[in-house]
Amino acid sequence: KSLHQLRKARRTTHSQPPLMEPFRFRCLQRAELPKTRDVVDPNVRTKAGVIVEGVKKGGEKALIDYAVRFGDLKQGQPHILSKKELKAAFDGIPKEQQEVLISTAARIERFALAQRASIRDLKTPIPGGFAWQKVSPVERAGCYAPGGRFPLPSSVLMTGVTARCAGVREVWVASPRPAEITKAAAHVAGADFLLCIGGAQAIAALAYGAGGVPPCDAIVGPGNQWVTAAKQLVAGKCAIDMLAGPSELLVLADETADPSVVAADLLAQAEHDVVAIPMLVTTHKALVAKVEKELTTQLKNLGTKGTAAKSMADNSFVVVCDTMQEAIETADFLAPEHLEVLTKEPLAVAQRLSHYGALFIGTHAAEVLGDYGAGPNHTLPTGRTARYTGGLSVHCFLRVRTWMQLTEPASGPAQKMVRDCVALADLEGLEGHSKSAQKRLLGPKSSNGDKKCNGHVDTPKPNLNDNHTVEYSLGEATLSKYTTPRAILFDMDGVLADVATSYRNAIIDTAEAFGAVVTHEHIDAAKAKGNANNDWVLTHRLIENAKGAKHVTYEQVKEKFQEIYLGTPGKPGLRDNETLIPSKELLEAIAANYPLAIVTGRPTQEADYFLKMYGLDAIFPKDKRVCMEDCKAKPSPEPILLALKKLGLEAKPNLGTVYMIGDTVDDIRAAVNAACDVVGLGFVPPAKSPLKVARNLFSAGAYRVMESLEEIRDVLNLGENGASASSSSSSSRCAHVSRKTKETTISVSMDLDGSGKSDVQTGIGFYDHMLTALSKHSRIDLNVKCEGDLHIDDHHTTEDVALAVGTAFKNALGDKKGITRFGSALVPLDEALSRAVIDISGRPSAHVSLGFKRPMVGTMSTEMLEHALESFATNAGVTLHVECLSGKNDHHRAESAFKALARALRMAVAKDGQFGDVPSTKGVLM
Repeated sequence: KSLHQLRKARRTTHSQPPLMEPFRFRCLQRAELPKTRDVVDPNVRTKAGVIVEGVKKGGEKALIDYAVRFGDLKQGQPHILSKKELKAAFDGIPKEQQEVLISTAARIERFALAQRASIRDLKTPIPGGFAWQKVSPVERAGCYAPGGRFPLPSSVLMTGVTARCAGVREVWVASPRPAEITKAAAHVAGADFLLCIGGAQAIAALAYGAGGVPPCDAIVGPGNQWVTAAKQLVAGKCAIDMLAGPSELLVLADETADPSVVAADLLAQAEHDVVAIPMLVTTHKALVAKVEKELTTQLKNLGTKGTAAKSMADNSFVVVCDTMQEAIETADFLAPEHLEVLTKEPLAVAQRLSHYGALFIGTHAAEVLGDYGAGPNHTLPTGRTARYTGGLSVHCFLRVRTWMQLTEPASGPAQKMVRDCVALADLEGLEGHSKSAQKRLLGPKSSNGDKKCNGHVDTPKPNLNDNHTVEYSLGEATLSKYTTPRAILFDMDGVLADVATSYRNAIIDTAEAFGAVVTHEHIDAAKAKGNANNDWVLTHRLIENAKGAKHVTYEQVKEKFQEIYLGTPGKPGLRDNETLIPSKELLEAIAANYPLAIVTGRPTQEADYFLKMYGLDAIFPKDKRVCMEDCKAKPSPEPILLALKKLGLEAKPNLGTVYMIGDTVDDIRAAVNAACDVVGLGFVPPAKSPLKVARNLFSAGAYRVMESLEEIRDVLNLGENGASASSSSSSSRCAHVSRKTKETTISVSMDLDGSGKSDVQTGIGFYDHMLTALSKHSRIDLNVKCEGDLHIDDHHTTEDVALAVGTAFKNALGDKKGITRFGSALVPLDEALSRAVIDISGRPSAHVSLGFKRPMVGTMSTEMLEHALESFATNAGVTLHVECLSGKNDHHRAESAFKALARALRMAVAKDGQFGDVPSTKGVLM
């Protein structure tokens, strides 16, 4: 051939893509699976140790030398970016990218804040005093985000946003050679600084400090093997989240799985890195070949096929199992970072799995959605470490500290505790401990702790039924986050009806009739364990468990019980001993403002009898009662779901809160099991120990425990005279709200049809100024009085006032008939310009971005100004967008935003003179 022909043939050959061999999995048996995987290579750890030690000793000079040497920086290039520079990067990226970052951060934030709310301060009695749990964030956190082949803004958001939600005051992001999108993500995440250096040198700087980089209290985030090795080396100097190795995905699939989806998900994991580990575990052998065919086809057109193909070839494998149970055991053994369940009944399978970093249930819950900010964090344990740890969360930035104080040191329980301490110290041979404890042995007359004795103190045995005063900070803190309930469900026995001398005595007398001894303590213990909602079943169980009792059938027990409870001719039954616990006036006040239903384990006939006896038929109509015959007993959620159906309410999450008031663990567990925002409110029946009952109800999931149903007035903002303190008449759109917590006492009055008069006294000058402006420009009359714990900070006062104002706004709106509903405004203040858009939709949602540059305006923290608007939207039940479009002065930014909101509110609440209906195609605004 001619030279020209040879060159043409060579060009033609090179222009064709290389043919790919059909992909084949490695098929492994259970015994062949890797049993352990070293997360950190010993050689890498040794080399990383040299770098860490170099930065520790050499400080900033060593840090920059390593950064230049490894290509993170050029000589003389700045290595720390400020907030201003991060904001500039954000302003410079396209609008659509800004919106993606903001919406992703919002989803991460929503989940992280819910996590933060799951662990709270608490106070509980101990012998002679109290113990506290105080939960507080670390002061400074370092968040690592890999550089590598592609920028990873999602990792910046996952770590930085989570740290902020935990309450961390100063957040550093470290990422080598950060792209503009990485810097922008750091701005959205709320980072204070960005260190433009990566690897072991960055981790060392964050741990020990280096020049302008201060030492951090916690370091989190994924990275390569050098980063992981350095985190292992600095652990102990500061907290770390985990030691993450190569990324992993296990797909658990059966015959119903779509092979193309399985292949796509495995490749999405494989393209992370050549050391990524994609795994398939299936009960359907024929699926393997179909997935292999899909992998071969999809790899051909994948832009990252070089990495993905090598990862699949070197690290992937399949395990074929005979049964689903074997597949579940295999998945649990591997304890993967990500676990997808693609089976016929994915939720049922998911509930049987135990070990994983994150679980993705069903075809639509793709693992990549977790990677890119569905909500839960994507920084997860690898290398089978999910067997003992979880992923990154707000808890990685929190410290649980305990307090203890003995206010009654000479009491019997306290002195018994001291003597036990002495005895244990003597057993362990720690003489100093023993002598220290002996200094706390007090004479029986020394109630103030100033008189000591050296001998044995005879103290009375503690009475477990003492009515200790218990501070339910757990419940109160949680409950304050909820909006006004859309319905309230009442248990009957122990909540409405005092059954101490009826049902309980019927249990005891029935047992006695069959030769069994059953006491109130036995009944309490059985109720505390749960599954004790049916008193006939409970009585039979107690008799069967009693010593010396003869065997009886359930029907015999039921017949005798009913004879005692209902009575016989000439002999009244115990049911006539029952009394009403709350006042009828209180129940009428609640019913005037909220839909009510009964959820009881009583037979219908007996529930009807009690309600009729106390004239409660109008408050609890027969079609709003769920009784024994209607469905399964609590703790099954069926009674609650049926009650919601009877009330015409949809039983789905995120539609609004429902309160379930009960006195047993079964009541509370039923609320929890309903899984549709039903909040369990515990109640201590008359003559019961608050301490014992509260412990049981809180452990079952109660959000608050009340010692008197009168406390419901505070929860529901009911006035002392029994009338609603928050209702508004059709002619006057006014509301008054009183709100009291351990941190704040608040009173709010509002008139939507006012003239803009206000009297605001929160104790925070700038906050008063903002609320006054809100009143003036919305023409809403507003009076606010607050006494709060400002000696600590402005958090509780700001948040609680906003929640109370939101509640008053919602109550003043009434049925919302005839309102305009939507409002928007652009308001300038000198150089600042803000926009507010509001929808009185009944669906609380807030999107607030004011772009403050300083941490404080006057004596108020700027972060709390944004949080105030979010809290208002939550309790007002509105969708709210407030954004400062431009501005240099933070005072002007805030004031223009509040005035814009005021003008939008004025527009939205205005009456449309032509129409008097609810402005919604659904005919209702919740």
